[in-house]
Amino acid sequence: MYDGRVHYWDDAALQHLNPGVALPHHLIVTVHRTDGSGDTFMFSQFLSFTNKTWEQKVGYGTSVNWPAVQGAIGANGNPGMVSAVKSTPYSVAYIGVSFQGQTDKDGLGEAMLQNRAGNFVMINETTVPAAAAAMVPKTPRDERISMIYAPGAESYPIINYEYVMVKSKQPNAETAAEIKKFLGWAVSTEGGNSLQFLKQVNFLPLPASARALTLRQINQIH
Repeated sequence: MYDGRVHYWDDAALQHLNPGVALPHHLIVTVHRTDGSGDTFMFSQFLSFTNKTWEQKVGYGTSVNWPAVQGAIGANGNPGMVSAVKSTPYSVAYIGVSFQGQTDKDGLGEAMLQNRAGNFVMINETTVPAAAAAMVPKTPRDERISMIYAPGAESYPIINYEYVMVKSKQPNAETAAEIKKFLGWAVSTEGGNSLQFLKQVNFLPLPASARALTLRQINQIH
């Protein structure tokens, strides 16, 4: 869809993936971000990992040169993406999970994605932890890792860690202590890493092993 090779909803490729479903003969309207975005990075990396043509011609990043696709729409931020899809029949978009409450409220549907094992899965509290379980053990000490297209029969193919960029050397001890205190709270199971806060944006807690790596990095701030 996003590279312009599939134009209509009843294309043979989509019919093959949806046997028995009467798909409409309407132009697919793709919606993409016009601003730099982590969501664009993850989505375009997923396309790169699963499509050699996309990898060679477009690649991935927080911004990419989107292929010229008939009817395509650009939107700013997740609010713009939601608004564009809501107001445009037969459109499709990638939207951050933190906006799922809004997309549900607006009656927007979700599509299954094919994972590395070849299974089509929805994003939920089973498929995201499954992907995390496959990738967390591979996380290096500096925690720089792509978790896109994780192995596993139930793994959702687009997940990520959330990062905070902080200088290890701060201007003074007091500032360093306050930053460490806040970041420690953010990853604490009684603080920011609890479902009390994460549920509000449809995030899941940081696994214990990854949390240990994070605490190690926090302790390097001085």
